[in-house]
Amino acid sequence: MKNRSGIHRFFNAEFTLLDKKQDRYLLILICLIFSVVFVNVFVPFNINRWYSDSGFIQFLRLSSYGVIIAIVFLFTQFPLRKIFKITHFKVKTYLLWLSIEAALINLTYIFSYGNPLGNFVNDMGFSIKYTLPGVCLPYSFALLLIYYKNQYSEIKTLKQQAARPAPGKLIGFKDEKGKIHFSILSDDLLFLESADNYVYVYYLADGKKNRRILRNTLKNLEEALKARNILRCHRSFIVNTQNVEMAYKKGKRLFLKLRQTDSSIPVSSKYFPLFLAYIS
Repeated sequence: MKNRSGIHRFFNAEFTLLDKKQDRYLLILICLIFSVVFVNVFVPFNINRWYSDSGFIQFLRLSSYGVIIAIVFLFTQFPLRKIFKITHFKVKTYLLWLSIEAALINLTYIFSYGNPLGNFVNDMGFSIKYTLPGVCLPYSFALLLIYYKNQYSEIKTLKQQAARPAPGKLIGFKDEKGKIHFSILSDDLLFLESADNYVYVYYLADGKKNRRILRNTLKNLEEALKARNILRCHRSFIVNTQNVEMAYKKGKRLFLKLRQTDSSIPVSSKYFPLFLAYIS
């Protein structure tokens, strides 16, 4: 039952790597350059012998395979997504979209180099066999590059925000409907902990740690708190950086100890570079 629930969450998770236009253009550019270079240098499947050409004409023919990939992606990632009004993907819709892109690439190859009026099924099988491996490599490389670019950008933004002085005033905590339930002085806020659809808010009152519960998610609260140096350090925790009393490593993991509490908050690998400065 847990496995089914995990699979269901995976397929319904947000896929955000191709949300930004510049990331889609980067995907297309990488696939184009990578495919053209790879096909001409390594000539997989003896593709250079499929036609009796050579020299510059052969270079143009081999390069055209990468150009077709780029044109199809340019079409699917911009006009086609606009037609279907797709601005964000979930994993399941992204996998479906990727299948459509692969089918369009193979159809384009068949109409460009094959004989669509002949044995269409045989040509399609042949096209899939030889094109999918060639597409998967540059596509995977492009997504990996986009992922690390976005991670670097996010960490850079968080570092800039961490360097700003935090305003010493009350912070209003809103529920999922946008209604404020309580406010806490920013100096007294310790950390927030995720609990499914609720958030535990830990703070100091008369020098002792207290807790209030709020129906909301860390993701919803994260953006509003960043400007106050209250930053996410783990998928389950957000900490008030001005109340970090000590940071220490245990094995390969980093932990934060907060003022006037025994709580040790873990720092996940995603946010490790941001909090590494605390132990340097």
